[in-house]
Amino acid sequence: MAYQDKFGYKTTIENEHWRDEEFQWSRILSAGDPAKGMVLLYIQKACTAFHEFEPACKQGALKPEQLDFFRRRLATRIGHVLKTMKNNGLDEIDGAAELAEILRSVESAKALDELAELTEDVHAVNHTISDSLEGR
Repeated sequence: MAYQDKFGYKTTIENEHWRDEEFQWSRILSAGDPAKGMVLLYIQKACTAFHEFEPACKQGALKPEQLDFFRRRLATRIGHVLKTMKNNGLDEIDGAAELAEILRSVESAKALDELAELTEDVHAVNHTISDSLEGR
């Protein structure tokens, strides 16, 4: 089944939460503000990285000696979001301070499972930032 928002964007996502997210992304990307679009892109990349990391960690697919590698990779993703926000005057929007705090937690994580536990925090701040980018 296809779903369409009031702006004409169509999706086949059945899950209402995911569909609403996709419609929101469409609105942000089509609003004509490149900085907001890029922040959205980078926060989505960071969120996806955590959502891919978490199940791999929980399934035991990662080795404890990989902590430094994953800590750097995930911190780089978040850092890129924050830098893009700052460079474009978006570093004071709702969610920015929380994302900076998550970055500190990533950088200080002592174990892979500590990183995995941050996934829902990243997801929640993603929603906050997305709402801010949209002007909600």
